[in-house]
Amino acid sequence: MTKLHMIETTYNDSFEKQLYSGNDKNDHFISKFPVLYVIYSLAKIKKAYIGETNSIVRRTKQHLKDDHQFNALQHMLVIGEEEFNKSATVNLETRLINLFLADNFDLYNTKQTKILSTNDYYQKSYYDDVVLKDLWNDLRKRKLVTESIDYLENSDVYKISPFKSLSSSQLTLKEKIIENSQKWLTEYQTDKKHAIYIVKGEAGVGKSVVLSSIYNEIQNISRNKNSKDDSLYETDNYLLVNHQEMLKQYHHLAKHLKNLSKNHILKPTSFINDVDKGKHKIADVTLVDEAHLLLTSKDKYNNFDYQNQLSEVIKRSKVTILFFDPKQFLKLKSYWNVDDLELYKKMYKSSSFDLTEQFRINAGPSVINWINDFVDCQIDDFPKTFEQGKHYDFRIFNDGNEMFKEIKKKNSEYKLSRVVSTFDYEYHIPKKDKIGENSATYKVQAGALELPWNTTNDNDSWAERDDTINEAGSIYTIQGADLNYVGVILGPSVSYDEEADKVKILTDKYKDTDAFRGRHDLPNREEAKRQIILNSINVLMKRGIHGLYIFAEDEKLRKKLVSLGSNH
Repeated sequence: MTKLHMIETTYNDSFEKQLYSGNDKNDHFISKFPVLYVIYSLAKIKKAYIGETNSIVRRTKQHLKDDHQFNALQHMLVIGEEEFNKSATVNLETRLINLFLADNFDLYNTKQTKILSTNDYYQKSYYDDVVLKDLWNDLRKRKLVTESIDYLENSDVYKISPFKSLSSSQLTLKEKIIENSQKWLTEYQTDKKHAIYIVKGEAGVGKSVVLSSIYNEIQNISRNKNSKDDSLYETDNYLLVNHQEMLKQYHHLAKHLKNLSKNHILKPTSFINDVDKGKHKIADVTLVDEAHLLLTSKDKYNNFDYQNQLSEVIKRSKVTILFFDPKQFLKLKSYWNVDDLELYKKMYKSSSFDLTEQFRINAGPSVINWINDFVDCQIDDFPKTFEQGKHYDFRIFNDGNEMFKEIKKKNSEYKLSRVVSTFDYEYHIPKKDKIGENSATYKVQAGALELPWNTTNDNDSWAERDDTINEAGSIYTIQGADLNYVGVILGPSVSYDEEADKVKILTDKYKDTDAFRGRHDLPNREEAKRQIILNSINVLMKRGIHGLYIFAEDEKLRKKLVSLGSNH
């Protein structure tokens, strides 16, 4: 049982008198130990600042003297625990910041903690699993916070929070991008040369987390008066998001962080056209999420009148930072390969970085290698599902309804579990990009299972809406998102070559007609179409954190896959 000590005071000059009055007068674990603290207001809009300190009196006096933006906050809660140490409070500070942000607080925090809370320390699991749980339950009883930890950790905002702890490789990448941006912006004043930084990484390596952290840090520096000697100070910076569902998430995030602005988080075409119209000046730093979705040909549907979005973004940005996965392009009009990027590296000042460590899928290498090989058309023996201390729920189903029942069961237990499908079924896309309207008449069929295609709205991402458990998600609603468990329907375009013992892709059965539109200049257009389908499978299979279920509608492929599962 944890031994928490909590003292609540008003946040003003009388805090010290309140802190050490009454029964709490000689609380050694508040006055002498490291503590956590929350300065907050629960007015119409919930606002907070969360910190940790070795001296609550000294730190609060410093806030009252220097941090006048906290004037709107009226209350302070000081949290001690009889076994707190510096590593524990730094760790828990990070966890609380992310949870408060997901609980719809406007945060005054701007920076990550300097010590990585991913670093291990004595009894870390105790503080992560026991102390945090008890502390959060106490905060809910006090009605300071609302939702449960499980609910918040499944939210989109939590997953792209810029305050998430970074791995050593992610932190190195962040530092390199900040340093290069500072250097290139300084040089631009005299040489007027554009620069690009290319970050490569496959699905699940944490691209969105580190991108969010980098953008937030750049914005902090640009708005911090103490950064006047920094080349990033008072810069005009943008985050470009290709995917509509991800754009919703970043806009939601921007609502709660004062240094982010919704007006500077745009789709690429909007950014290009706004600069052309004079609504925005040439950007200092532009970060591009999922740059593999940038258009490589004209697209009247998206109001893009140039030939290549990347070229146009670079022309309108002094520094362009790209997060790129060559295995995730999903349309011919956004066809990219590694050679294309090499040309840009020769044209501009450039640097690059590869992210390789897998963070989304909580599985050992056997499962990850199985998925990678399947996307390369190889079908391996059934993978080890318990490996390196990790257990991954990997299953092959002979019945689509049975898979759906299991996904619904997982969703009731753990939330954020959904069925998704390859784009092998008719899908109605009305005008003005209102994807999902009237889609109930368009079904995904997996054997006897029938589910309507996903619906969307302007505010909430598909996976977070409770009602979508009874729908099938497409690559366009699930790309970039995390699920706890994912059930993947492989439609008729994904078959099996019995003689070669390989996955066989039938491009004529793929129903995403827009995916195959344009780019008649490609030397091997059929191979590019085939790769689009394989990329979509890669996206779908790498959504599940804790489990992946597969049902193949093609009889030959289903028989082959089931034979693997039955031998497991």
